[in-house]
Amino acid sequence: MELSGLTLPQLYQLLKDLEREISRRKVEDKHKAIADLQKLAAERGFSLTELLGAEAPSKRGGKRGPVAAQFKNPANPEQTWSGRGRKPQWVADHLAKGGDIDSLRV
Repeated sequence: MELSGLTLPQLYQLLKDLEREISRRKVEDKHKAIADLQKLAAERGFSLTELLGAEAPSKRGGKRGPVAAQFKNPANPEQTWSGRGRKPQWVADHLAKGGDIDSLRV
């Protein structure tokens, strides 16, 4: 394809068309590859998810579950802290006064 005869706006349009076509083909090729892999797995008596281990729960990412309180404010027992994340102000104040973190343990 000869590009030297195209104007700058035509070149920009060609670039946008190329990016759109590349994206479309990547999706198309990905679906074809997945179908090919599923067929190959089935020929050998497996499912693709079984071979890739997608059925096992992921150990990465996601939110951690709630944790029991590890520390309690002696001045207000309703204020607790799990030990995760930023220290509450009452913990910081206790430590600033020379207190020991272990004295706040539940």
